[in-house]
Amino acid sequence: MIKDNRRLWKLVLFTIPTFGIYNIVFWFQLTRDLNEINREDKKIKNYILVLILSFLTLGIYRWVWFFYLADREQVTGERMGLRIKPGPGTVLSWKLFGSFILMGPFVADYYVIRNMNRLAKAYNQNFKKNTKVIKQ
Repeated sequence: MIKDNRRLWKLVLFTIPTFGIYNIVFWFQLTRDLNEINREDKKIKNYILVLILSFLTLGIYRWVWFFYLADREQVTGERMGLRIKPGPGTVLSWKLFGSFILMGPFVADYYVIRNMNRLAKAYNQNFKKNTKVIKQ
């Protein structure tokens, strides 16, 4: 079962007292779950690797990864019959240009989290439908 009840407020609230550790765990688990849903498709890079590459590229790689994450959500949603909106371009725009109004990165995170919850619910329902219980 994939976790389908992630919340932005938990991410914001728990990141501060844990000095960012919760943020790392949160995005690590989200990408792991999306990779589980995307078994046949391209995998998303591990978030620990993203942090290292972001450090080396002065943060630019995280934006690229975030775009790719939103794109994978949209492609996966289409494959599952879900309409995932907004698309990766809009999400990245909120992440980048929304920083000027300070709320943009939170809006982008909200969209990614909401879309992941939708994918997880659809995956879990399909998983339950296709799983048969064998009684002995």
